[in-house]
Amino acid sequence: MSLWKTHGQEHLTTALDRALREGRLAHAYLLTGPVGVGKTALAMEMAQAVNCVEQERPCGKCQQCQRIQRGIHSDVQFIEPTEDERTGRLRTEISIDQVRAMERSAALGPYEGKCRVFIIEGGERLSTEAANALLKMMEEPPPNVLILLTAVNEEALLPTVRSRCQRLELKRLPEERLVDILSREHGVAPDDARLLARLSSGRLGWAVAAATDPKVLEQRQQRLDDVLSAVDGGLERRFEYAQELAFQYGRDRTAVQEALSLWLAWWRDMLMVKEEVAELVAGPDWRESLEARAGRFSAEQVAGVVREVVATQERLEQNANPRIALDVLMLALPAAPP
Repeated sequence: MSLWKTHGQEHLTTALDRALREGRLAHAYLLTGPVGVGKTALAMEMAQAVNCVEQERPCGKCQQCQRIQRGIHSDVQFIEPTEDERTGRLRTEISIDQVRAMERSAALGPYEGKCRVFIIEGGERLSTEAANALLKMMEEPPPNVLILLTAVNEEALLPTVRSRCQRLELKRLPEERLVDILSREHGVAPDDARLLARLSSGRLGWAVAAATDPKVLEQRQQRLDDVLSAVDGGLERRFEYAQELAFQYGRDRTAVQEALSLWLAWWRDMLMVKEEVAELVAGPDWRESLEARAGRFSAEQVAGVVREVVATQERLEQNANPRIALDVLMLALPAAPP
């Protein structure tokens, strides 16, 4: 029986388990999928698997596995943008200095486990110089080193870096599977589990976070309020909101990705209402807001907004100026009521 705790990704964990037993693990993997799908959780399990001392790995119970789970294992390092000492803001890129520090650490070999593991969170945020330095490291990987990159937008990575990684694509889970996991393993009441499963859009990581941290749902409600204020407001409010998002994008791209995903979901559900298939609405908590506004838009207008939100996401992934990209999105919204 598999000991992997990552649910719904058996197409990956089965292959990883076989590679682990046969000593065929690659030296670098790219874990890709939407925000909150469970990429970091799988990366942590992979770090446990290569350091676990038991025959069946990852056991999750030995000292090595426990220290990795608690985030105190000296051989497992997370690489992500750091704070700018001058401004106090989070940098938007992973720097070449961080990759060079990785190289120095990798050259020393494992300290307390069997393998050094570097988890690069948001690999698409590697600067060009950092990506090229990482590529050199991957071309001649040190022994007993595993490099794991996570990415929402893998196309933003250098093709040469992608080609050096084995790709692992995490999939969204069916609603019933999510309900079962939330109820059985996290003690969530059945009705609450059903709601979270629908709100998560198949992303187990988001659903578990929402079940354990009230702030996740509070943030979602705030984002929904922002969507409605922009939909109902005039150009001044819309441009103000675009400015807020653009400023936030410089500090926390993931939060803005989440906000745009909510935009896409709300307008997609509006299209379901316009096409008279309201039973397909994915967000049960916003049906009232949809029905109250449905009469203001045509199906063609709604479809146009959906296309524009997707285009905005793509422009941001291609490093377009965030303020300009978001202003264009606001201009694409149907006129607010007089």
